[in-house]
Amino acid sequence: MNCNYSFKKERYINVLFYHLLIMKRVAIQGIKGAFHEVAAKKYFEHEEIEIIGEKNFEDVVQSVINGNSDFWVIAIENTIAGTIYPNLNLLKDKPVDICGEIFIRIKQNLAVLPWTKIEDLKEVHSHYMALNQTRDFFHHYPHIQLINAEDTALAMQQVSTLKDKTIWAVGSELAAEMYGLEIIGEGIETNKKNYTRFFIIQPQKEEKKSDFNKVSLSFVLSHHVGSLVQILAVISAYGMDLTKIESLPILWEPLNYRFYIDITFEDIEKYREMISAIHPLLKELHILGEYQAWETSRTQIHQEEN
Repeated sequence: MNCNYSFKKERYINVLFYHLLIMKRVAIQGIKGAFHEVAAKKYFEHEEIEIIGEKNFEDVVQSVINGNSDFWVIAIENTIAGTIYPNLNLLKDKPVDICGEIFIRIKQNLAVLPWTKIEDLKEVHSHYMALNQTRDFFHHYPHIQLINAEDTALAMQQVSTLKDKTIWAVGSELAAEMYGLEIIGEGIETNKKNYTRFFIIQPQKEEKKSDFNKVSLSFVLSHHVGSLVQILAVISAYGMDLTKIESLPILWEPLNYRFYIDITFEDIEKYREMISAIHPLLKELHILGEYQAWETSRTQIHQEEN
């Protein structure tokens, strides 16, 4: 055997093994090109990642729990549509932790097969939320039928596969590029300040981080007058900044509610003291994740992209 060939082969195997070893496997709901992938690439922009698409959120979280994925990127709220409540409950019920967050601007783009003209258009396919965000644009074209799809990226993939110039799609620039489509309408969403917040999820670990400044909590109050006010007063007394609060009805417990809150802080020890102080006052408390707040504000993102 040629020694030079053997050396090159061994080196290739070693490089491939190293590449696979350092590459992070990131699970998303939907196929490649979805906004979940856009968020994943932005969050891990300085690292090697492999995107693993799953059909639904239950499959995604199971992929993380089973060890088939290292991380999971999940949309949790949108500035127009609000909080995605089923995803909040999903996090509470599974052995996973929030380990990061990211905000991205959602730019909806109208994509078509190459050499297509507006006169050819009959149908536009996309996720219902993307269609709702772009209805003002399509009011100028009343002959166009808007068709709901499971996912923005899936709609673009179908346009590419069908080769039907009468069917177009709305979605990300990434998906258009992946599926060989041309963007003829860039940023057609009505509200240009359309942002989605994503959580980065990992399997629960015993070791605790020491470099975080934000926490997401889920709790159920004890049944007495002023219980919520009492909890909020304790949080404030320890110098915590409450950045989000939501309440959801508890299934099978009519008129009982679970609260979800986000808190930022500068002093970790004060945060831990606050947790110890509120714990006895609550019927139930879950720490969904301790992580670094995303440092880029929505205003900065908007300025960078305009």
